[in-house]
Amino acid sequence: MQTEITRTEQEARRLHVSAWVVLAGGLLLSAAAWWQASAPDGAPLQPSATALLVSGAAGSVILWWLLRLWAQRYGQSADLAEALHQQALDSEARLRAVLDHTDEGILTVSTTGDILGVNQAVYRIFGYTEAELRHAHLSKLLPGAASSGAGQDLETFLQLQHMGLDGVGRRTEGRRASGQLFPLGLSVNAMDWRGQAQHLCMLRDLSTQDATERAILAAQRQLNEVDEMRRIIVHNAPYAVFVLNVQGIFQTVNPAGERLLGCAAQDLVGRCTTQRFFEPTQVAERAHLLALRLNLPVSDLDVVAHLAREAPGLPTEWRMVRSDGTSLMAEILVTELINEYGARTGYLLMAHDVTARHEAEHQLQHMALHDALTSLPNRNMLQEQLKACLNIAQREQGHMAMMFIDLDRFKKINDSLGHHIGDSVLIEISRRLRAAMRTSDIVARLGGDEFVVLLPRIQAQSDGELVAAKVHEVFNAPVQIGEHELRVTPSIGLALYPQHGTDPVTLMRHADLAMYQAKSDGRNRIQVYSESMTSPSPDTLLLENELYHALERDELRLHFQPQFDCASGRITGAEALLRWEHQGRLIPPSDFISLAEESGLIVSMGEWVLRRACAVAHRWRQDTGVPLRIAVNLSAVQLDRLDIVSTVSQVLRDTGLHPTALELEITESVVVRESLRAADVLRQLRALGVGIAIDDFGVGYSSFAYLRELPVDRFKLDRSFLTGVPQSHGDSRLVAALIAMGHRLEVGIVAEGVETAEQATFLRDHGCDEAQGYHLGRPLKESDFEALLNRLR
Repeated sequence: MQTEITRTEQEARRLHVSAWVVLAGGLLLSAAAWWQASAPDGAPLQPSATALLVSGAAGSVILWWLLRLWAQRYGQSADLAEALHQQALDSEARLRAVLDHTDEGILTVSTTGDILGVNQAVYRIFGYTEAELRHAHLSKLLPGAASSGAGQDLETFLQLQHMGLDGVGRRTEGRRASGQLFPLGLSVNAMDWRGQAQHLCMLRDLSTQDATERAILAAQRQLNEVDEMRRIIVHNAPYAVFVLNVQGIFQTVNPAGERLLGCAAQDLVGRCTTQRFFEPTQVAERAHLLALRLNLPVSDLDVVAHLAREAPGLPTEWRMVRSDGTSLMAEILVTELINEYGARTGYLLMAHDVTARHEAEHQLQHMALHDALTSLPNRNMLQEQLKACLNIAQREQGHMAMMFIDLDRFKKINDSLGHHIGDSVLIEISRRLRAAMRTSDIVARLGGDEFVVLLPRIQAQSDGELVAAKVHEVFNAPVQIGEHELRVTPSIGLALYPQHGTDPVTLMRHADLAMYQAKSDGRNRIQVYSESMTSPSPDTLLLENELYHALERDELRLHFQPQFDCASGRITGAEALLRWEHQGRLIPPSDFISLAEESGLIVSMGEWVLRRACAVAHRWRQDTGVPLRIAVNLSAVQLDRLDIVSTVSQVLRDTGLHPTALELEITESVVVRESLRAADVLRQLRALGVGIAIDDFGVGYSSFAYLRELPVDRFKLDRSFLTGVPQSHGDSRLVAALIAMGHRLEVGIVAEGVETAEQATFLRDHGCDEAQGYHLGRPLKESDFEALLNRLR
């Protein structure tokens, strides 16, 4: 092209030069002709010659002009050709730049597979240089074309490549300069270049696309798995899932929803609304409350919508009615369904049956307020009811009564017959109490064998006492539990409102004090509270707390009071008396023995006394040779223990004291209340060889009928009988009679509290066996008593 442009330019220059040559020649020829034609003699030219000269000059000019015109046209053609050529070069360069910067590789291939030309993208895609691809075969880039030798084979290879996902190009496999194989998109078009058949191949690196497609497929697979998982979860979820439209009509129900409502999905979807299964009264009530709150009319469905808007994620309990008419309590979570435009399209309801939990909560609440064994109100519920009753009584200026009831010796039943029998007794007693009371009266169990009867409305104090007597009569009939016929008696404490207290705490405390007073006065009785009954003082509570540490701090001491033979005056024995040395002073037994019994410490303390007294007595008998008998008090709590016999036996073995040297003293009141049980235990103790003495004899006169059945060695006359002896004729005769009765029963008599010589003489004269008291000998410390024995030896 450039050669043709150059030839045109040269032709234009040649014509331009020729034009000037023709013009110059024509003019010279015309001048020469004019000069030749002019006569030397100056004769004028002929007209024909003039015309010829003018014509020749004009022809030269015209020829010059024509040649110039042709030269200009040739120049313009050359300029135009140059411009077109430059435009073609620019277009070619631009096209080359476009082809080189495209992401797709473009190469021309001969029918035999030889690479004729490539763009820069091919170098970038495959990593080859221009020199490496010059005259290379297509198989260098496409391994699949390696076996193609003829044009038809290449055509076959190109046609056999499978279509891509886009449906336009075909897919094959390329190989980079590094040897790495990668996916390629291949598009082939046949072309004719200057009469030669060629192939124009468009190549596109599909590595990123394949990775993207794999990621898309993996994501789609994950989405499908998630959808399937969601479907499985929803299908197998233990809770019901409902999808409702904005009108509340079921759109979707899972199997749990079918089970919850008792209805098949085909009977629900598109046919029913949730209103059919909600309890109408509850929905109407909630709609009414919501309408009052919003001050707007509210429909039943609005209640569900309001829950979804105002309490998303907060479940509420609804009572529902199944298709068979049965009801259940369901916990429902309502969520609004919103489309991409923010419009509500329906509701998602998730529900599960909480009937069992609801009933369990009610049961727990009942258990929290009721006794598990008897189902009577417990202490918590009693206190709430007492507060309510007191408020009513204060408002109406009425009267109330409260009774505390404790079953006497109930522990014996549990220890001897077992707790299952004891529980049956408690159940029967609670049934009797409930049956004997009015519907408005309250019967509660505080725990153990303690009951409370609350009379919210009485007219006067006497009414409370009458009802207490009625309660007492409930216990007259024996309790029959299987083959066991049991006699159960109560100690009843009565407190009245407003006389004995105007608040719950005071009223309960005073009734409790009255009940303990009834137990202290002999049990099986009714005691009305009085001001003389006082609760433990803070000092007493502090003393009780310190008593817990008395053993570990080694604060317990034993004093010994000698016992003398009334006839000879010699020492026959000693009574071990417990003392508590606390903070440098001795605490009187009257201040701490009752505390020890109530707290149960008397068991460990009593064992300590028994072991210490036996050890000391054994040492004294060996050191002094005096056949001393040691007397140790046995409390009612110790006597109640099943291991008392084994404990005494073990102490005797450990200390080495001969059993006949030990005498156990038991209070007569214990023998009176527990005659059968006491007789059995005393027989077992007697079998060990120890002596048995009844302390405070004569106080429990009702026990006289049982004396002949008890294995007793000695009676200890209570000090109260000696107060008027010998001045009082009546007291003297009573003491003489008691001494005589003991001798008739072949039981020894020991008189306590001998304070005067006259009393000692009276006892000796009436045949009393032994005596002890301040007149004869005060309680002595261990060392002092040992010294006394050594002096008398």
